[in-house]
Amino acid sequence: MADAQRDLELMRRFQSGDVDAFTELYEAHLRGLLNFFFRLCWDRSLAEDFAQETLLRIYKSAHRWEPNAKFTTYLYRIARNYWIDHCRLLSTQKENVSLNAKFGGNEDAASLMDRLPDDIRPPEHDLDRQELYAAIMKALEQLPEEQRMVFVLSEIEELKYQEISEIMEVPLGTVKSRMHTAVGKLQEILGDYKPMTAEA
Repeated sequence: MADAQRDLELMRRFQSGDVDAFTELYEAHLRGLLNFFFRLCWDRSLAEDFAQETLLRIYKSAHRWEPNAKFTTYLYRIARNYWIDHCRLLSTQKENVSLNAKFGGNEDAASLMDRLPDDIRPPEHDLDRQELYAAIMKALEQLPEEQRMVFVLSEIEELKYQEISEIMEVPLGTVKSRMHTAVGKLQEILGDYKPMTAEA
């Protein structure tokens, strides 16, 4: 609740012309947006671009903002709409790649593992964790977009179902149903996962 009240006060200050207040909002929510977009597109550079664009839209439309809901609801609704407007084609066209696949066609190119944000990248020496992370990424990739977004908002961004309902503009029951289905599919996909280093 303290964070929600802080966001409210910062937006009000920004609407009154306090640019430093927007800087505080930017710093408070950038990491969450990066994680949100990264788990939708699996591309760190694109996630950074999308997060920046979302925050720019907040900046430009702040004069129209009214505190009818939590700021995070407003923020992630804009992020969701941006994803729908600009990323659907990219999402359907991108190839399925190995976590350690090379990009750029040469040995010096970065792998997908190298492109993960530092705070969620498994340690290089921990092969089991790297394999598990790859399995989770692959499993999330197989979820339909709407189920994956509900899962990311709930499990990664730790938002309540009611807030996710407002962000996605669907009934609460639909959010619960999508989450239940997503968890079931992930459990099914990951059910047979065994690390390569595990003993037979």
